[in-house]
Amino acid sequence: MNSALILVGILLILILMGLPVLYCLGISSAFYLLVTDMRPLIIIAQRTMVGMDSFVLLAVPLFTLAGYLMEQGGLSRRLVDIVEKIFGRFLGASGTVTIVCCAIFAALTGSGPATVAAIGAVMLPALDKSGYPKRTAAGMLAAGGALGPIIPPSITMIVYGSTMSLSIPAMFLGGVIPGILIAILFIVVNIILAKRYGIKPNEEKYKLKDIAISLYKSIAILMLPVIVLGGIYGGIFTPTEAATICVIYSIILGFAYRELTVKKLLEAMKKTVVTSSTVAVLLGVASVFGWILASAKIPNMLAEALIPILGNKYTYTFVLMMILFVVGCLMDSLTSIIILAPILVPIGLQLGMDPLHLGVLFCINLVIGFITPPFGLNLFTAVSVTGTGFVDVVRGVLPFLIAAILAVFVLAYVPGIILFLPNLNL
Repeated sequence: MNSALILVGILLILILMGLPVLYCLGISSAFYLLVTDMRPLIIIAQRTMVGMDSFVLLAVPLFTLAGYLMEQGGLSRRLVDIVEKIFGRFLGASGTVTIVCCAIFAALTGSGPATVAAIGAVMLPALDKSGYPKRTAAGMLAAGGALGPIIPPSITMIVYGSTMSLSIPAMFLGGVIPGILIAILFIVVNIILAKRYGIKPNEEKYKLKDIAISLYKSIAILMLPVIVLGGIYGGIFTPTEAATICVIYSIILGFAYRELTVKKLLEAMKKTVVTSSTVAVLLGVASVFGWILASAKIPNMLAEALIPILGNKYTYTFVLMMILFVVGCLMDSLTSIIILAPILVPIGLQLGMDPLHLGVLFCINLVIGFITPPFGLNLFTAVSVTGTGFVDVVRGVLPFLIAAILAVFVLAYVPGIILFLPNLNL
């Protein structure tokens, strides 16, 4: 237990000092190796390279690139057009269209911030025209973007599956129903708010012919999630190969629609390099930290100490959710997975929790952090996209955040919702 206190204690001290998480993981690992004389420091370089040398992790920069390409190539605008014609006649139509488009775009990219940026650029004027307060529109976009890492393909689940050696396709299946459930709850919240603000349904009635024309123009985009997810679940290709197909498909569509230029393509690549290189180095250094945890049997020691206190998996689930809600407010979800999953997950497994249910729940809990103040990433993205103050974005997102938290509690104590589709696929 002393070794666990040394490693975790130094890590927490460095985080509280405000050092970047990358350095916190590296310094605490190096200090632990020196103090315990466990291995020579060369292990840090070796394990870092091993941590980054993963075929599965290639999916992260590829799906990130696909998201930027769709944003630059005008695919999001065509997506909004067809959804608007289908849902435009209902109460709170603009809000419903925003959430549905976020859900579909999430199934294309798996990125929360990319979803907020792409859909926000198209839907913000429509929300404003419909009469939504600016803070509600910004909060809705931030909340809709949180569907990105839940509905497959999900970068968060890819990192979790790689870190904890769990089937990524199975996790993708486990995220489908929760993602749809949360999207429906967001639509319900939107309808309640629309009624409260006196927002009337769209008076423009679209004929079946208009819908058919928009569907024809958008069919290539709508086929992308079918190809990507169908190929993964059908065993035709791996998540990494699916990400490659997604990128190629997005480039072809962007140039075919004459909206993607060489300049925009290079810009998307530059953004991808910045985003994904940070993730890659972080995962590499985290591999050292995880190796030390496993070699020193720290998770086992913590489990032996905490299981008598927690008593059963229901108490553990509640405590875990409280921890992840707080962590999600303060830390990036990928970083949280890398640091906390190897420590906390083995305790739940020893208490009898299903590893797939626990993994998907773990990811969804952290994803709620995307819209949880003070450091929710989607909140800052919404501030940038909408030009709304941070406090107003937080006020606007609160009704959607409450709905998401309620959904997570249901998912936690009714595991069949997460496990239904994966069990069908067995």
